[in-house]
Amino acid sequence: AQFLIATKGIPELQQSELLSPLLRHFLSCCLQTDEARRWSAQELLQHPFVTSAKPTSSLAPLVILVNNWKEKTGMRQ
Repeated sequence: AQFLIATKGIPELQQSELLSPLLRHFLSCCLQTDEARRWSAQELLQHPFVTSAKPTSSLAPLVILVNNWKEKTGMRQ
């Protein structure tokens, strides 16, 4: 990813207006073309987007609901 950013520039986000300001800021910290300005992994782990995230276990009920909905409606991946 770093090579592509350095050679082709920062990718343009599609429908970025749908992303939260916090996520957009996090991505801008990740996608800096200037290595000196790009945040380190340690810094990124301290970003509010990461530290405010709910535990992944909170996704399980949503996955179950979607799977049940797909079964009821006949939708498959």
